[in-house]
Order: sequence, then C-alpha cells, then structure tokens
Amino acid sequence: MPEPVQHPPAQSRYSGVAMALHWAIALLIVLEIGLGLRMEGPPGAITFAVYQLHKSIGITILVLTLVRIGWRWTHRPPPAGEGPAWEKRLAQTVHIGFYAMLLAIPLSGWLIVSASRTGIDTVLFGLVPFPHIPGIPGLEPASKAAVEEAAETAHRLLSYALYGLLGLHVLGALKHHFIDRDHGLARILPGQPAVARLDLRLIALVATLAVTAAVAATWPRVSQMARTPAPAATPVETTVMPAEIPAPVTISEATLPETSTDAEAASALPETAPPSRWRVREAGSSLSFSATQSGAPIRGRFRTWTADIVFSPDALEQSRVRVVVDMGSFATEDSDSQGVLAGSEWFDVANHARATFTADRFRSLGPERYEARGSLRIKGVSRPATLRFTLTIDGDTARMTGSTSLDRTAFGIGTGEWAGTDDIAGGVEVETTVVATREPA
Repeated sequence: MPEPVQHPPAQSRYSGVAMALHWAIALLIVLEIGLGLRMEGPPGAITFAVYQLHKSIGITILVLTLVRIGWRWTHRPPPAGEGPAWEKRLAQTVHIGFYAMLLAIPLSGWLIVSASRTGIDTVLFGLVPFPHIPGIPGLEPASKAAVEEAAETAHRLLSYALYGLLGLHVLGALKHHFIDRDHGLARILPGQPAVARLDLRLIALVATLAVTAAVAATWPRVSQMARTPAPAATPVETTVMPAEIPAPVTISEATLPETSTDAEAASALPETAPPSRWRVREAGSSLSFSATQSGAPIRGRFRTWTADIVFSPDALEQSRVRVVVDMGSFATEDSDSQGVLAGSEWFDVANHARATFTADRFRSLGPERYEARGSLRIKGVSRPATLRFTLTIDGDTARMTGSTSLDRTAFGIGTGEWAGTDDIAGGVEVETTVVATREPA
C-alpha cells in the first residue's frame, strides 16, 4: 500500500504572490545560466543579441527581487519546519545569500554597462530604455576603465557564488522531500497542498527548468537554422518607389562653384535656360536608412549632410548634384546598433568620415518623376548608384522624395564576424527628402 499523502497546515505555506515571485525568479535565473553558456560562443551579431537579452533579464531579476523583498517585509513568511538548529541556520544563511546575490549581480552588470567604453545603452527587451548609472559615463577614460574591470571581476565572482548557493538550495529541497519526507516543497509549490514523492508538478517543474536552460543555451543557433535564408541583396541600380518623409534632421548647407564644363554646355544651348541652383532647407529635409536584423527593422538617419544642387526639368543635360554625408552624424532608433556602427567593421568613421554621392546624368520617367545616375563612395569604395525620385516645383520652392537600395557588403560595411547576411541582411534602403529654395540667378 502506498503511504498516504499528508497535507500540511494552511498557515505553513507561502502566499500565492510569494510563490509566483519565487518561481518567476528561479525560471529567469535558469534562463540566464543558459544564456551565459551561449555567450561563450564566437563573437558576432547573434552573440551580440544574446548579450542584450542577458542585460534585459538581469534588470528584470533585480526588479522582481526588490518586489520579493518588499513583499516579505510586509507579509510574515510561514514558520520554519522541524529540523536541527545547524540546518535551520544554514537554510537562513542560504536565503540571505540569495537575496544579496540577486541584488549585487544585476547591479554589477549595470555598472559594467554604464562604464563600458562602447557606451551602448540598455533597452529592455528592445522596448523600454534603461539609463546608465548617473555619473559613471562621464568619468575620465582611465577611471572608467578601472571601474569596468572591477565590475566585471565582481560580476563573475558573484555569479559563481550564486551557483554555489543554488546548488545548496536544491540539495536542501531534495533532502526535505526524499529523506525527511516533510512538507518542505509543499510550502512553496503551487496547486494542491500535498506533494507526493513523484508528484506530476515536480516532474513538470524540473522539465520546465531543464528545457528553459537548454533553449537559452542553444536558442540563437536554433532560430538561425530555422530562419529562411535572406534573399540576395538588390543590386545598386534598381527601381524603387518614393518613400514617406522621415523626421527632419539638421543639415549644413554648402555650395560648389560652377565649372567651365557647365558654362560651355550652357553656351552651347542658347535656347534653353540654364538650370537653377537650389539651397536646401533644414525644415522638412532628411536622409535616412533602414535594414533588417533577424527580420526586425533597423532604422537610422544622418543628421548632418551638405548638398550642392543644380537642376532644372528643362535642362537635364546640364543638371548635377553632389551630396556629402558626415558619417559620424548617424543616429539610430536601436541604441545597441548605435553603439557599434561607428567602428571599423561598419562605417569606420575614424578613417572614412564622409560619404559622397555625385550624379550628372538625369532622365525623365514621366510627370514629376526622374532618375539620377552617378556614383556613391563609402569607406573609400565607389560604386555606380541610381536614385529615382519624384519632384514638385511650386514657384521657387522644390520638394523631392526618393529612395534606392544598396548592398552594404559591396562597400565593406559589416566586415569580420558581421560579414554574413543571414542575420543582418545585405540590402539597405536609403531614403531622402529634400525641400529646397531656388537661389537668385
């Protein structure tokens, strides 16, 4: 005959809120352990994304731990069970150690991010911006590096201590359940107050924790294999439709002197008025770009660029345009990508501060629709480029919207571990809106 299952008294069990917080934190800890194993993988876009998820879960654990401490402070926990005094003291020490580690580890991680030389912001799960620790990002470089190194050492050692406490905690729970056969697990396990030695809830709990750790350790690789290959990048010379007007940016206007070739061309066509020179307005003008990572959009814009525009629909042969972009003026919606794009593997702003688009071949595609053919130079690499755009001219005011598709790999944008296009697509959409005023002849 199986032994009858005894029910513990109701007052010896934790409340539903305490149970929910306990198992939510436990699940996230196991998830972090799995992600920690994956973070040891080769550097690249996937590992970078894992780091960002690791930060988000760490802050979540910190918040839940503070809630748990507040709940325990205002709600008396059930009395401790029977057992020797040394065992009770050890259990109490393990619990206090858990609270200390669950506060100290996320805080040390927050300090690492705040003192990091890359300055990458934290956006929880890609949705909620989370600030740096006040005062840390503004430290002198040497002091900041020392803080970062100390925080990394503390983070690693505290994690090892947490693993030890977790092992003691699990061993204690197993001892109470299988050797002492008391109500230890019944105090914290949701559902019926009774817990059999082979309770289905225990089996489901162990399976859930194991699967969580396994998925966290392998998820990026699994998702990458399951994802369909990215389509081949669209060639530079491609037909695209005008894009919507992005948010305005700050533009530095500059002009170029007319060349003798333009003057000769104008004199050769006396029956046609020369094209007008246009000055770009700050309000309403913008230059933006977009790509995809793991199917999710990455959007950005350049805040500073100059444009020399000589154009007239009636003098396309004499029209020309030259745009110079300050590559260091980029800004993205994703703070994680904002922190790495300036590096040598991407824009390499330190060595290639500017990109240039020039075009002197225009043709009409229909009412208010045109095509500009020229050359785009990025990171010292020049490639043919075609921009199709719409243009409306109302008196002395012109408004142009256009876009084109580029292959980032053709310009060496995204090299090394970022060269692959399975995660970050090779195709990049560039969109521009220009509002300009005709300059006096």
